[in-house]
Amino acid sequence: MHEPSFLDPLGSRLPALEQNLLKLRTAQMVLVLFYAEQLKSKVLSLIQSTDGFLARTGREERVPKDAKDQVRKCLNALVSDGALSADEKAEIKRLIDYRNVIGHDVHELVADISMERSGRRSMGFLPEKFTKYDYEAVDRLRHFMKLLDERQIKHHYIGTVSFDRLRFRTAERVLLKEIDQLRRKIAKQWNVRQQQIDTLNEEMSSAVIGNEKTNPRHPSNQYDDGRLTRRGQEVCYLLFDQGLSPMAIAHLMGLSLAAIHKRYQSWKALGGMQRPVVDFESLPERKYFRRYDDD
Repeated sequence: MHEPSFLDPLGSRLPALEQNLLKLRTAQMVLVLFYAEQLKSKVLSLIQSTDGFLARTGREERVPKDAKDQVRKCLNALVSDGALSADEKAEIKRLIDYRNVIGHDVHELVADISMERSGRRSMGFLPEKFTKYDYEAVDRLRHFMKLLDERQIKHHYIGTVSFDRLRFRTAERVLLKEIDQLRRKIAKQWNVRQQQIDTLNEEMSSAVIGNEKTNPRHPSNQYDDGRLTRRGQEVCYLLFDQGLSPMAIAHLMGLSLAAIHKRYQSWKALGGMQRPVVDFESLPERKYFRRYDDD
């Protein structure tokens, strides 16, 4: 029998917490794109500019500007010079690669917040294919940019002057301020969400199911198109009789919150808890049809 997939009761309406998470990620990803490119340029500049200057004394350039895989080779040169540790080199490489994920596969970094069931399910099938979003990338990139500035002085590297940071400074300030504000909002909303989840779980666990025939997830409760059968309607009404909230009933029944609100109006029109008692044994059974004939 086909197992129904999870249906978010809110449907396509993204809650405020998730909206702010998307805003936070968007602001951070813009900064990651800029910072990672700056970090990459810094790595190249320290080795290539210094070696280019020393080439006048006859020293061979380790990473010529026409060489392949320049970033990796320059990072290796920094490690060889004692300017970076192996762990620092590995993290810088990871952060630069993360910038490439944002540039080419940004959809992977927001898929977990998607309200589309197909998107969430695809992550469940192939979780290893999706890059996990890194909320610390901005801070780590800023750390390494400052670190390389310090190592440049300590190891007497020659650098190049760029006005890119100056041109981006206003946008950087706005984005950093927005990120700080969003983090505070999200922290408060997260605490509220956790309380809501605890309350909802407690409410759902208190529901009296009765028997298999009145189980909210019984396959006889819904047709393939999601409509409630006559039995499904009565099961829903029984949950209203227990005083459960619409959100709890939506989760128990696997329906949208909008559908539950409509069904609540029908329950009230029938008299609510004073409506006539229905004999479940007399309700028509749902018919199942084969989609394919067995050979």
